[in-house]
Amino acid sequence: MAGKTISSARDSLGLTFSALPHRALQLLRELRLRRLEAIAFLSLLAVCVGVRVVKLGSIPRIVTGDEAENLQSAYRIIEGTGTGLFGFDWKPAPILGLYPLAWSLQVFGNTVSDFRMYPVIFSLVAIILFYALARESMRASAALLAMALFGTNLWFLHFSRTAWDNMNAAAFAAGACWTTTCALKTGKWQWWALTGLFITGGLYGYFSARFIIIAVALTCGLAVLLRQAPWRRTLFGLALASVLAAVLFAPMARHISHRWAYFNNRTNNVSVFNVADSYEGDSNSWAIVWHNLHRNYSGLVLQDGAQMQRGLWGRYTPQGRAPLDFVSAHLFWGGLIVAAFMWRRTFAWWPFFVPLFAAEVFSTGTPDLARGIVFAPFYFLFIGILFDWLLYLPRRPLVRGGMILALAAVVMLVGVFNVKGYFDWQTKETTQEARLPGVDRCEFDLFNSLAGSAAKKGQHMDAAAFEAQRNVLDCSPVLRAVNQREAQQSR
Repeated sequence: MAGKTISSARDSLGLTFSALPHRALQLLRELRLRRLEAIAFLSLLAVCVGVRVVKLGSIPRIVTGDEAENLQSAYRIIEGTGTGLFGFDWKPAPILGLYPLAWSLQVFGNTVSDFRMYPVIFSLVAIILFYALARESMRASAALLAMALFGTNLWFLHFSRTAWDNMNAAAFAAGACWTTTCALKTGKWQWWALTGLFITGGLYGYFSARFIIIAVALTCGLAVLLRQAPWRRTLFGLALASVLAAVLFAPMARHISHRWAYFNNRTNNVSVFNVADSYEGDSNSWAIVWHNLHRNYSGLVLQDGAQMQRGLWGRYTPQGRAPLDFVSAHLFWGGLIVAAFMWRRTFAWWPFFVPLFAAEVFSTGTPDLARGIVFAPFYFLFIGILFDWLLYLPRRPLVRGGMILALAAVVMLVGVFNVKGYFDWQTKETTQEARLPGVDRCEFDLFNSLAGSAAKKGQHMDAAAFEAQRNVLDCSPVLRAVNQREAQQSR
């Protein structure tokens, strides 16, 4: 009996040792693939950096009025004459959302390209978080292709180069979805805590990002209903994230409660429930909501560029252009169909339609692409899941490799088309004029001097003094063309 045991152990040990070379080869192959993935990811990220920083100080030429107002808030933060951590900026919105802009100025400097590093950095964070989220549901090749389309999308690229604070909405939404997905998979409290931090960032951030908490709650509810996570563990995790967000936002919430009417000024100005006469032929608020739902679905889901004419399309996108280009739009629709069948892998993405439509449907002037940026990463997640399905249909590695190369070629062409389209659009006179009222890059030193002096006193820049000195300077061809046209029309 002992001999049989020894013999069996020897055989088992022999099988184990004979399997070691195979396991070692598997491990080396995995390490090699991870290394190739890392190289591809970093290469794509470098391209995303490049298209964001090239000519950043001169394109767009005009610093919009919103950018200038954000800058003045940042100057007061730097000088210590602002409202403090839990005050309001000019919109009004929580001032904490503009602290990263102030830090950018302190790190990089105070030129046009320097302060625009603020949206550049947030957009790159959004791209990185997008890739981390994508890899939870798809293979590396599909995630990389989707990342390439995301990073070069004209609409997303435009807001990546304009110092408006909506770019944080895209980063916080992608981050919250990623950490929630990981928390539901692992049940670890650390992931729930990170989710709470992203929710908090949304509450302090751009308007549409305030609805991220609803998307997270819906994701958790879906996970329980679809039996993707146990309800007790999920409820505990969601409570942890919510309590953490509530504690971190409590000082701002207290400040808001004391100035509730002021805090809601901007919201009230665009709310469909405050339309005095009529909007788009409707006078009943709920009728406006119903038709707004159709308009935003047509523009943001069906990619009907004609719907964008209601908003500030001249500043946000070329005329007649929807968020996605022709090819990406069709890929997105295909991705929605595939994602519906692969609901176990994609259920966490669908609730993020809520922040998009909550910000758009109840507002006038929509579809508004500034508010819609919160959903930007999710367009390309749906495209990515389509890529993942397509690439793994063929079983033969050679055919699969050919499909990867073919899709990579299409993605590269679309990316080049979008990037070129962005720069061509921004060099047009009509585009530059649409960014007015604003500050021409040749006037920025004057603006910087006057706004900086005012910030030291805790004041807003004297607009009349700036206008008088800019007229003497008379360096902007954009303003000169506008003034000449207005003079001719007044004759």
